[in-house]
Amino acid sequence: MINLSIFFACNDNCGCNSGCNSGCNVKRIYVNTLTGITGPTGATGATGPAGPAGTGATGATGPIGATGATGPIGPTGATGATGPSITGVTGPTGPTGIAGPTGATGPTGIAGPTGPTGATGVTGVTGPTGPTGVTGPTGVTGPTGIAGPTGPTGPDGESASVVVGTTDTGEPGTAAIVTNSGTDTNVVLDFVIPRGATGATGPTGATGIAGATGVTGPTGATGATGATGATGATGPEATITPAAAVADVESTPTPEEVGTTLNELLASLRAAGFLAT
Repeated sequence: MINLSIFFACNDNCGCNSGCNSGCNVKRIYVNTLTGITGPTGATGATGPAGPAGTGATGATGPIGATGATGPIGPTGATGATGPSITGVTGPTGPTGIAGPTGATGPTGIAGPTGPTGATGVTGVTGPTGPTGVTGPTGVTGPTGIAGPTGPTGPDGESASVVVGTTDTGEPGTAAIVTNSGTDTNVVLDFVIPRGATGATGPTGATGIAGATGVTGPTGATGATGATGATGATGPEATITPAAAVADVESTPTPEEVGTTLNELLASLRAAGFLAT
């Protein structure tokens, strides 16, 4: 196909356009632009090797956004049904701690003279097991003898001390142990207490609101552009068939003559393949 631009040249005193009337003096029809048929596109040349990838500097990491506020605590869920009450096995009783030593007994004071004992009543005969035999009457109690003077107070016994030594944690399910790492008078108690079993994991708390996104760091520098690939080979030139010649119109043609000449020109261009039929 071609691009065709046609214009008319009239006499200076005509003042008409392409729709000239019979009073105009049309000198000539001009073909202003005539472009040949475009030849087929040449094969695309092989792609040139890719240029080295640009390695722009990595932009600085933006500051970390502020931590979001902790989300509100969700409402307490309904209390679940009470599970069956299971009494665990009672653990073994720990060993009894070592008793501290008894202080030395002070010397006994001198006993006063014993008053005369009253006569003892006759004891009834003890019958066989079963009903108790009748107890004989109690004899008259003799008068109480005069109390003797109080003996002197004996020296104080040696005092003992008890302190707590080490306290260690034993494995769950083992017995508690108490040992004396001191002496009988200076007791040091060391304890080994078993660790309780691990409790069930509590429910996960609600996720807090996400913090604001940090500011984006600056963009790294653009890498160098790779080299341009080689240009593909030029396609073959188009073959242009010359159109048949059309005679110029007379210096003062009539509108009918202009129309006839124009139709001949268009028919010649179509025959040559420049215009679509």
